[in-house]
Amino acid sequence: MEAAYLPPEILLDIFHRLPAKSILACVCVSKYWLSLIKTHDFIASHFNQQSSISSSSPHPLFLIRLCFSFRARENHYFLRRDDREFTHYAEVKTIPPIVNDRSFSVVGSCRGLVCLMHNLYTSNYTIALWNPAIGKTITLPKPGVTFETHGGFESLLGFGFDSSTRDYKVVRVVRLLECEEIAIEVEVFSLNAGSWKRITSAAPQYNIVERGSQAFVNGSVHWVARRGSNNNEGYKNVILGLDLQGCEERFRELELPESLKSDSPMYLTVCGYKESTIAVFKRRYLGEPESQIWVMEEYGAVKSWVRMLIIETYDGEVPRALGFRGNGEVLFEIAGGEIVSGDPESFEVSELGLWGVAGYSFVGSFMETLDLLDR
Repeated sequence: MEAAYLPPEILLDIFHRLPAKSILACVCVSKYWLSLIKTHDFIASHFNQQSSISSSSPHPLFLIRLCFSFRARENHYFLRRDDREFTHYAEVKTIPPIVNDRSFSVVGSCRGLVCLMHNLYTSNYTIALWNPAIGKTITLPKPGVTFETHGGFESLLGFGFDSSTRDYKVVRVVRLLECEEIAIEVEVFSLNAGSWKRITSAAPQYNIVERGSQAFVNGSVHWVARRGSNNNEGYKNVILGLDLQGCEERFRELELPESLKSDSPMYLTVCGYKESTIAVFKRRYLGEPESQIWVMEEYGAVKSWVRMLIIETYDGEVPRALGFRGNGEVLFEIAGGEIVSGDPESFEVSELGLWGVAGYSFVGSFMETLDLLDR
């Protein structure tokens, strides 16, 4: 008996409704099915379909990385629903060696892909993109600015998505240390092109925080930076943004609240807030009584900064902000590496049953995608 024939438009309609795990099974059925699925257009339309389904769900997913002991070099990745109980959804079972190595830190997550970098980044230039849904990882080519080419440097990375060209981009900002004045080099990796390009001419000459935090919001990557003043007022902190949309990436500067401009930038963490704006977490230092969280309620409007939360020490330790939940609660790493959820209005703290080695945990939004399947 001949196998039943289904027109390609019917097959594609079915495939669009399937989760990533089922799609992986389908590509093994026949070369014809593989040819329908493993295309840039199908992967894009499948993501749009799954995104529509996910947006209708009241409880999206978070991807969480935990390391359970100093001796064990393995990482563990879990998916949790953003509901009241932070319900366990699944554990990521297939973890490539480069992702499982504790020598790698998570730069950020975006549209279902995770960007990681080696912790010894001044001598090991390995950067990887990982898709947990399909278990695939790619390693980026070596960047152009290295110790061999430019001498000593400090660097930080950013990771985001160019919706105009449907392209994932990794940004590398490098401050050269063997120059008398501030010297910044900037490189952008395009997944579509598979290569790095230099955009140093567009880069403002700011001091950076090596391996500092980053947030991808409104099409731009954001970092905390420190710039010198032209009117002898000294240095001040700013949020430095790089618009990833289009072929000509553009920098912009967002002012911080007055009380954050003169702090050490090492104690400031930038993160996304409700997918449409940014927040800054200020860790207390030098005997200060509290930490603070500031939110820019209207993205780009300097006057819209509000202090949302004041945090005292928790069991003698200063909490580390990991991100925000959909209901506005803040995810913290506290003493002993426990992850908790804090309500900024009631100041109540909820335990989530998550523990790991302090300083290694990561929490980021997650959505299934087939990206990297065609790479």
